[in-house]
Amino acid sequence: MAEPVTASEAEPVTVREYGTRYLRITVRYHGGTAFSWLRAPGPAHTRPQRLPTAAVEAALRRSDVAVGDAADGRPGARLALGEWAGGPAPDGEAPQGVLYRVQGAVSVARLLPSGDSTAHRLAVSALADAGRTLRRLHREPWDFPERPPHPGLRRLRAWVVGEDTTPGATRLRALVRTRLGPSLWSRLTDWSEAANDTRGSGAVLLHGAPSTGWLVPSAAGGRAALLTGEEVTGGDPALDLGWILGELHELNAAAARGLGAAGQGPPVDYPAAAHALLSGYADGTGTAGVAALPPGTERAATLRLAVHMRDYASFVGWHEDLRRYCDLLAEALAEDGAPALRWGTAPGSVRS
Repeated sequence: MAEPVTASEAEPVTVREYGTRYLRITVRYHGGTAFSWLRAPGPAHTRPQRLPTAAVEAALRRSDVAVGDAADGRPGARLALGEWAGGPAPDGEAPQGVLYRVQGAVSVARLLPSGDSTAHRLAVSALADAGRTLRRLHREPWDFPERPPHPGLRRLRAWVVGEDTTPGATRLRALVRTRLGPSLWSRLTDWSEAANDTRGSGAVLLHGAPSTGWLVPSAAGGRAALLTGEEVTGGDPALDLGWILGELHELNAAAARGLGAAGQGPPVDYPAAAHALLSGYADGTGTAGVAALPPGTERAATLRLAVHMRDYASFVGWHEDLRRYCDLLAEALAEDGAPALRWGTAPGSVRS
């Protein structure tokens, strides 16, 4: 891959450990500008982690090389492919997790809400890079015999239809059904079913779960890294763009309503972050309007909000703020996802 990271011979130092019952993340420093991110399954991670097949990995590498050699001099984020920690596990044994080698210890998820102006600029720049990378990635058709299910959408579908019976998921499902009412609950059910349908043609290569937590700016001033591999699949490009746009919409809406960590922290210019992502996805042409987005982006963003609510209840625990998050979900569903595209007026704005 572009910009390989060479670790020193010194013993790595653990600088951060965090996660949920689904996934535990350990960040280690290896000297110089070398860091590793280990993503290991938690007790609620019931399906094995996976890495792309050799053919899919080759397609990812083609995209990475192309976005790094951008003719306009604006390379996108590096696709940092994972590897099995400790090498492939022997038959019958579970791998120790997936390891990513990058040049940073802090993701955009931590930088963006910090209240520090330098950190905010770094985060916004990384989101623009991620937009350019996703745009290039989506030029690769999914020409492979098997298409893995989209992990987030699979969890959502299982939750909506009642197959997910964990206590947190069950409690949230009852609450959401009541707060949405029959019409909006039916809309959520239909959208989740349509998004999980893989019978259509024209699928492209998808990251599968792009987010601020997977996006790591370089401490050395180089390209940001987008951790990639575990959730790669094929499908509609709206799913990737909507996934990260939905996260930004959720953070922005939560901050405005005083919900969660976003509502308790310093003011954050989330519209600037969204504009950067969308401008990057539009190749910096300044035409990141609604017509330039993949059809269905707003619905994908709404599904991302529902997935995060479900994951929080299942993997973190119950929080009373989930009752107010139901209102965010209801608003998005009632307007066909349009709230996720409202980011004010700015160069490249998607809707005023």
